[in-house]
Amino acid sequence: MNDSMIQTRNLAIGYRLRRREFIARRKPSHPASKVVAGGLDLDLAPGELVCLLGPNGSGKSTLMRTLAGVQQPLSGSVLLKGCEMAGLHPKETAKLLSLVLTDRVMTGNMSVYALVALGRYPYTGWMGKLSDADEEVVRRAIETTGTRAFAHRHIGELSDGERQKVMIARAIAQDTPVILLDEPTAHLDLPNRLEIIKLLKTLAKEQGKAVVLSTHELDLALQAADRIWLMNPSGGSSSAMVAAIPESLVLDGHLEHAFKRNGFEFDPFSGSFRFSREGVRQIGLVGEGITAYWTQRALERAGCMVIPGASDIRHIEIETLNGEHKWKYVSGEGCRPVEKESLDELLSLVNESQNEGKER
Repeated sequence: MNDSMIQTRNLAIGYRLRRREFIARRKPSHPASKVVAGGLDLDLAPGELVCLLGPNGSGKSTLMRTLAGVQQPLSGSVLLKGCEMAGLHPKETAKLLSLVLTDRVMTGNMSVYALVALGRYPYTGWMGKLSDADEEVVRRAIETTGTRAFAHRHIGELSDGERQKVMIARAIAQDTPVILLDEPTAHLDLPNRLEIIKLLKTLAKEQGKAVVLSTHELDLALQAADRIWLMNPSGGSSSAMVAAIPESLVLDGHLEHAFKRNGFEFDPFSGSFRFSREGVRQIGLVGEGITAYWTQRALERAGCMVIPGASDIRHIEIETLNGEHKWKYVSGEGCRPVEKESLDELLSLVNESQNEGKER
């Protein structure tokens, strides 16, 4: 991609061992560095929102720090707008790329407004004086992130979620074409997580910014990301990467392999993980629409393997009349249906039936 904002070529990321640590471990098989992931060829285009996913320890934070120039690559190169990042002056880099980390920032008694205003430092003189235009950018960043209500409070008085939104506001005030965020929704509740993801998607689509965020929010990534960079897609000890649109990663089985654990399985239809259902009793479900969907979810949570449309085994029939729902439970062929008017009552009946089956 000629218009790529970030490119990596044969990039290897990881850590160089301290001299004392290296001497203690020095053997023919022990190199002077620890490679977390290698052979990374990545491209990030303007207007693109990329979610970085991977199991714990796969190197997501290491990659983010390396792309931002905070940590040096072990080998290979990182290009920022076609220029080797290693050859750029820090102030040049700061005009092209902003970074939001999960690390707690030591700010003393600094106010929210003052911290967001620090995002303008690449554009101010040596005295750091803000122009009227700078002030307007800061106010707009505060308004955009919904932090105006506490803009004059001290950072130390804020919750983790509020502090995280302030750090994003500072990155927006920096007004760079590339924004990197390491776990930006980690301390936020669901409405705020959705709000931040929507904000980042808007920055990408409407302002043409290239955005990369690392996250554990698989469901949000599948909904919002233009592409996903998936680290350790095999789920094994290697730490390679695959980059693709979310739907391809689901269909190719990469997401399932990357996060597979004993006792859990990936549901490719919903794009989420659930408890494994091997060895549980089957139950049919005859019905459709939202009532059938949430009935199936409730039955699976109760330990059933639901077979949609099956009526030749024990099954449940859903009836809807004038907005009222009824559930009919048929425990076996020739058995009389038992009718329930709430999902709670139905689950109690199904659980009783399963316990009776275990006792037999």
